[in-house]
Amino acid sequence: MTESTTKLETEEQRALVELLRLAGPTVAQMASYTLMQFLDTWMLSHVGDRITAPTAAANSGILAFSIISLGMGVLWVVNTLVSQCYGRRDFAGCGRYLWQGVWFSLVFAVLAVPALPLAPAMFSHLGHEPELARQESLYLQILVMFAAVKLVGTTFQQFLLAVDRAKFVMYATIAGVSVNAVAAWLLIFHYKLGVVGAAWGQNIGVTVESLLALAFVLLAPAVRAKYHVFDWRARAEAMRTLLRVGIPSGFQVVTDVLAWGVWGNLVFAFFGTKGMAANNYVFRYMAVSFMPAFGISTAVTALVGRYIGRGRPDLAVHRAHLGFGVAVTYMLACAALFVVARRPLIGLFTIDEEVMRTGVTLLVFAAAYQLFDAVYIVYYGALRGAGDTFVPAVATAVLCWSITVLGGYVVARYATRFGPSGPWYVASAYGAILGAFMYLRFVRGGWRNIHLDHAGAVASKEKSASTTLPALQT
Repeated sequence: MTESTTKLETEEQRALVELLRLAGPTVAQMASYTLMQFLDTWMLSHVGDRITAPTAAANSGILAFSIISLGMGVLWVVNTLVSQCYGRRDFAGCGRYLWQGVWFSLVFAVLAVPALPLAPAMFSHLGHEPELARQESLYLQILVMFAAVKLVGTTFQQFLLAVDRAKFVMYATIAGVSVNAVAAWLLIFHYKLGVVGAAWGQNIGVTVESLLALAFVLLAPAVRAKYHVFDWRARAEAMRTLLRVGIPSGFQVVTDVLAWGVWGNLVFAFFGTKGMAANNYVFRYMAVSFMPAFGISTAVTALVGRYIGRGRPDLAVHRAHLGFGVAVTYMLACAALFVVARRPLIGLFTIDEEVMRTGVTLLVFAAAYQLFDAVYIVYYGALRGAGDTFVPAVATAVLCWSITVLGGYVVARYATRFGPSGPWYVASAYGAILGAFMYLRFVRGGWRNIHLDHAGAVASKEKSASTTLPALQT
């Protein structure tokens, strides 16, 4: 083995360690909300009629996330902006962008409140049974009430990821999920509160997770001094940058999440409560699969932003491809599990044979969807790290609503011979097309011409020139 080959392998190993060291905590952070809802659904599937309550939590859970996902998408760009500041050693800029995210979180949460009274009418108009609609409304309203807590916590977590303090995100996540599990168990089984208990249990877990993230930033001497984390003023230019890049990112998230929410609540309403229940149980397993992939994508966002900030787009490209390799390996393993153990997996949620039969079939579709999802998730994360958010957002919205929602609706209503499998055939086509689009857009490299923070970039270049010129002159 030559010395150059050995050196190359060592560099690859270092890159993989760098990615995994950042991805591990981000996987935990991205999976926390999903894991909380998974636990809620599982607990609720063991009380009452075993179908209505878990279906209500699953249906309204994704719609509640749809309401706050516009804000979440914007706040994920805090990662991008802080990472680029961190890469060029503009540490004061890190604190500025942290607080623009906080102010945005608070304003957005206030604007989300008027949506709460609309929940009962919304679920009724979707054609859901009255008791199902009532429980869905309660679950959604309680979760959205705590939107400010979730969003502010997300801002601080994205900041920690960007400044290479990812382990603190993992600590906060583990604590939040653990508290949620205990609180939900007590409220659901001991106090018999059903979906209300599940929702409040989740809010308690989110609050603990968010408070710990704030504490790790604001109370750690090394972090608060280095990154100017008490520079809390709203700054017009920094806020404009956040909104310019973040709103398309948020639009992409909300159109994607809302489309899947409508798909599950409207399209699968054609197959009754049991059809929706089976689909929701499949989605719980899909979330366990794709939310860790989102965590890898978030790590890729941070690394792409960091290396762009350092003037190394070649390394940004390498980390994106490496992230895809890790994500697709994980998701294919999940796909194999979905196929091999599909009946026991659905059996964790139900003993109803009709729900079981439908869920086992749909879990095979979910397994096939994993590869497409890995391509889309990771390369969109790479594009977000470079600040390329507008065109991907538009493409996601157009494809998801035209193919998945409209196409799924047409198939469910008019091609009834396919049953619940019909909408999944259409959704699989959407996944393949969108994955191919994100990959091609990234490898073509148009993002190399994007400059997010002009003032910071100029300052970084001037600093670099001032430190290198004397050496050249000597």
